[in-house]
Parts: sequence; structure tokens; C-alpha cells
Amino acid sequence: MSLRTPISTVRRTFASSVKQLAEPATASTQQGGFSPLRDLLASSSTSTSSSSSTLPSGSSAFLTSPPTDIAQGSSRGYGVHSIPPIVDPTLDLFTNCLMKDGKKDDAQKMTSRILSMLHQSTNLSPQPLLKQAIILSSPSIKVLSMRKSAKTILTPRALTERQRTRQGIAWLLKASEKGRKGGQPRDQRISKEILNVLEGQSDVFKWLEERHKVAYLNRSNMTAR
Repeated sequence: MSLRTPISTVRRTFASSVKQLAEPATASTQQGGFSPLRDLLASSSTSTSSSSSTLPSGSSAFLTSPPTDIAQGSSRGYGVHSIPPIVDPTLDLFTNCLMKDGKKDDAQKMTSRILSMLHQSTNLSPQPLLKQAIILSSPSIKVLSMRKSAKTILTPRALTERQRTRQGIAWLLKASEKGRKGGQPRDQRISKEILNVLEGQSDVFKWLEERHKVAYLNRSNMTAR
């Protein structure tokens, strides 16, 4: 090409060469070259949905919807109150009250036998029956004897939940000792007394009435220290 070639001819030649260079790139793109960003995002979302569909329903639900505690920024995966205790507090306290000489295995076996007898007698779940009997046997107050200027003053005091439960269990076991002279085993006596409490025929109710009556008569001393 000489220097005298018109500028328009040069422009047409340059445009045709650029077009020829661009055509192979376009063809290679159509034949599987680098895909656009939207195609990559679409393919990644498709692979994610296909992988989540292979998981069990519970696991996929967990991945898509985390627990509320985690969503709220809690340090734990679940709240403290969401996890049940290892042992029932009332049942464990009942077992400790049955224990003698530190032999907790024997006390646990006796508790199991008592629950089994309750189930055989009523054909109901035994743990709610035991808890209900303990609640009915539990007083809400205690009466303290205080000395003040050579005089004994009876002062009522409120009990905490654990103190109430422990006193109810103690009265329940005390009421079951009345059948001891007949040679009846201890677990049978206790299970029978639990049924008596549920039927309202136990001596525990007499002790409850006496304590509440004494506390009522001495209610003016509740502010005494």
C-alpha cells in the first residue's frame, strides 16, 4: 500500500480486518468459551438447589432456617430452658429422701419399683401421680419457735419450692410407716400411701391442717425478727 492510497480505503481495510478478528472470538464464545456472570450465578444457584434437594428434609430446613436463638445473635445454639434436664428434679429429690447410708443405687431401684406399682394399680403414667401426691402433701409455711424475754413465740415463715417439696416427701414417707408392723415391704407401703393421698384419705392432710392453723393463729408474729 502506497502513501498515496486514499484514507477511506485504509479505513475500510482496517474495519474489515477488525471484523475478521472479532468473528472467531464470537464463535468461540458461542461454542463454550467464558460464559457471562449471570450464567455463572444461574449455574451456581442450580447446583445449590440440586445439592440441597439431595439432603433430608430436616437438614435442608435447618440450613435454610436456623434456630431463632442463632438468628437473634445468641452465643448458644439453643436456649437454656429449651434443653430438658438429665433427671427430673422432683424424682431425684424423692430418691434422695429414700436413700439410707448413702446407697443411692438401692434408692433408685426402690423408686423404680414404686413407679411400677403405681402404674400397675392405676394403668396411668406414674410420674405425674407421684408429683401430684407430693404437691398435695406439701405445706406452704413453716413455724419457727423463737425465744424472746423468757417467752416462746411461734413465728410463721414461707417455704421455698424445694423446701415445700422436701417437707411433702418427708410427711409422705412418715405416713407410710404406719403399716410397718404388718411386715409389708417399704416400697409397697409408700406406693399405697401415694394412692391414699390422691384419694384424700391420708394422715398428711391432718398435719397440713394443724400447721396452717398454728400459722394462722400466730400470723401477727410474722414481722418478728
